[in-house]
Amino acid sequence: MKDGIYLLTFKSSDKDFGNGILVVDDEIADGGDTTYSYNGYIEENRLILSLSKHNINVHSLFGGSGSLKLNLTFQEDNQGYMLHGNVENLQSVPLLVQAKLIGKKS
Repeated sequence: MKDGIYLLTFKSSDKDFGNGILVVDDEIADGGDTTYSYNGYIEENRLILSLSKHNINVHSLFGGSGSLKLNLTFQEDNQGYMLHGNVENLQSVPLLVQAKLIGKKS
């Protein structure tokens, strides 16, 4: 993934279930949303994100777990990137994430 600021739209079974922000800088990826903070890295065409729940009052599609790991592969599209994958140890919940480039690194 190219360095930049991305708006993430999380989908599962063709339904949107959340948005977040991801900042990519030299293959390091950090971001968050109203429920989780994200920290991870890029390796070839894979994005590995560790999520830590910071808002225990919000219900999550992933249940009550305080930490998760997402394994996503990506390919470039006309808005940024389309990512496919799942939550580690929860392969029954496929994820589709649109990463729209909304800002470039200065």
